[in-house]
Amino acid sequence: MAFWEDWCRRGGCCDCDCDCDCSWKECAIWTAVIAGVGGLIVLLVFAFALVFPPKAGTDDAVLQRFALAPGTPPSNSAISYNVTVTLSLRNPNLYRGISYDPVAAAFSFNGSRFDESATVPAFYHKPRKTATFHVTVGGVDKPVKLAAAGVTAFKAENATGKFDVELRLDTAMQYKGQKARCPLAVICPLELQLVDPNVATTAFQRTSCIILRTKKSGC
Repeated sequence: MAFWEDWCRRGGCCDCDCDCDCSWKECAIWTAVIAGVGGLIVLLVFAFALVFPPKAGTDDAVLQRFALAPGTPPSNSAISYNVTVTLSLRNPNLYRGISYDPVAAAFSFNGSRFDESATVPAFYHKPRKTATFHVTVGGVDKPVKLAAAGVTAFKAENATGKFDVELRLDTAMQYKGQKARCPLAVICPLELQLVDPNVATTAFQRTSCIILRTKKSGC
């Protein structure tokens, strides 16, 4: 108690019988100040020191044609298709924008690519923003190098009208203020319902995409 009374006198409290109410107020004020400064430091660390990869998802997808002409051998097969996918890419960083090189898009069925024609132009992604873009591809009797298992899988999925298709995006990105250019791959597994273009489209359930990035400094 003698310590608190001595601290009270040195703190300039008007009446030491007040049990140092003024010192407790000062303590509360300084605690709030320290907590505020600590929170600001943490925020600055998250905003400037740490970088986070983008997040991606497919918001919508329409499959209006998907027909296979099996070949002999199966690697000589041909495919006709019409696919449109709407994707969203979110930059979760508080401060760092992201510059993207042109984005190459490739569609695969059962591990075999059937289209690599689509691209998304280079763009700058602002912090805390979501970019949305559409990828549309189509072809008639395009060669596809399927294995025998791929032809079997196509026949099974064709019976249900639902096809498992993979969309892969490849690009390089650079965070604002960083020198490193970082290879980036986005893999989106899609379950597409074949629809008649003359009728209403079926509802598509949004799916998350897998982000693959290189492990090096600045990425």
